[in-house]
Amino acid sequence: MKKDTGRALSLSVYTEMGFLPMCTSFVEHGALAFGLDERGATALTLAVEEIFSYLCRISSPDRGVTIRSSSRRYYNLVEISCPVKDFDMRLFNLTARVSAEDETALEQMGLLIASRFVDRLNVTQGPDNGILLSLVKEKSYPEADQIMTMHPKEVSRFSLIRPQPELLKIITTAVKALYPPYLFPKAFLYPGKVVDMVEGGEYEALAATGPDGSVGGALLWHWVSEKTVECFGPYLFGQAKGSAISGELMEACIGAIAKSPALGLVSLLPTDELPREHFEDLGTLTLFDEKGNGTALTAYFRQMHEDPGAYSWCHPELEPFLRSQYGRLAMPREILFVRDLGETKSPFSVLSVNIERSGNKATIRPVRSGKDMQENLIGHLSLLKKESLKNVFFVMDLGIPWQTEFTHPLLQSGFSPRVVVPYGGEGDQVIFQLGA
Repeated sequence: MKKDTGRALSLSVYTEMGFLPMCTSFVEHGALAFGLDERGATALTLAVEEIFSYLCRISSPDRGVTIRSSSRRYYNLVEISCPVKDFDMRLFNLTARVSAEDETALEQMGLLIASRFVDRLNVTQGPDNGILLSLVKEKSYPEADQIMTMHPKEVSRFSLIRPQPELLKIITTAVKALYPPYLFPKAFLYPGKVVDMVEGGEYEALAATGPDGSVGGALLWHWVSEKTVECFGPYLFGQAKGSAISGELMEACIGAIAKSPALGLVSLLPTDELPREHFEDLGTLTLFDEKGNGTALTAYFRQMHEDPGAYSWCHPELEPFLRSQYGRLAMPREILFVRDLGETKSPFSVLSVNIERSGNKATIRPVRSGKDMQENLIGHLSLLKKESLKNVFFVMDLGIPWQTEFTHPLLQSGFSPRVVVPYGGEGDQVIFQLGA
C-alpha cells in the first residue's frame, strides 16, 4: 500500500509578535480541519504560541518563520523552521524545572509549556543551518472494548486476507487479551488508532481466516527507516502448537517486503510463534515485571537484499561490542571514531523519553548532546526510578555522529549495549538497557 503522506498547509511570517494571532489561527483551524478534536487543536495551538513567542524574543524581526501543518490520519504534525542558532532547548527535557528567581529561565518557560502540550517533539537542523521543530499531536482514541473480543477456535483450512477495519479492531483487541504487553506496540491498546495506521499506509496487516470467517492469526509490519521494516507477531488465536498459520503469515510478509527496497526485516517483539528459521539473532533484551522477574526477549533480523555496506560512527568504548556484533552477523561496516578534540560544544543536552506504562518501560532517545550529558542522564534516570519503571532503554543512532557522545555517560550510568538494529535509523541503531 502507498503511504498516505496527508494534506499540508504552510504559512510564512516574520518573527514579530504582531503575527502571533495569524500563526495561532492558522494552526488551530488547520488542526480542526484535519480532524483533530477541539482539545487537541487547542493544545497544539498553545504549544506553537509559546514557541513562536520565544522565537520573537531571541530573533531579529526581519527573520522569517515557516509553519507547516499536515495531517497523517491519526495525528497532526506541525513543523516550525527558523534560521536561529542560539535556541536553548534544555527545557524540552522531561526533568526541566523553572525557578522563579531565574529571569532567563522564566523567559524560556514557554518552551517547557510547549513540550508538555504535545505528544512528541523533535528538534533537528533546518534550512540555512537553523532549527526545525516537529510537534506531533495524536488524535484521541478509546481503549479496546472487551465486547469486541473474538471467541478463538482452531482453523484447519484458511486463506490470507488484508483485514477490513472492523475485523482489524477485533484482532488488536484479541492480541491485547491473549498476549503480554511487551509483545505488541502500545498502539494496539487503541484499535481505532491501528485502523488509521493501516488505512493510512503506515502499517500493513495480514490475517488468516477460515471458511466461516473465523480468525486464526494475524501479522502486522511497518517501515522504521528507509531501509528496514519491523514486524509484529505472528499472533495466533486458538490454534494448536505448530499451526501452519504462523509460517504462512511470515512467508507472505517476507514476499511482500522482498518486492520493496527494504534491505532487512526485524522483529524486536517476537512471539513464540515467530518462525526462527527465517531469522538471525540480533541480541537479547530482558523484560522485567513489577515483581522483578525477568523474561529474555531475543531480537531477530532477516536480510532481504544484499547489504552494500555502510559507515558506523562509534565511541571507542563501544568498539568491542560493535566489532563483535558486526563480525557475528557478517555485516559489512566501516567504523569511524568520534573523539573530543577540544571543539566548542553546547552546554546543555536534550533527551526525549517515551513512557509505556502498559509495558512497564521507558525508552530514551537523544535530541542533542552537550557538556551536561552525564548529569542530564542521571536526572532522567532518577525521575524514571520514582515512576517505578522496571525497563529502561536508550536508543542510539550510529548514523548520527554526535549521538555516540552519549556512550560514556551511558556506560557510567549502568547501561550496557544489547542489540544492534541494522539501518534502524540514519544508520544502524544500538539499543542499550539499564542494569541488565
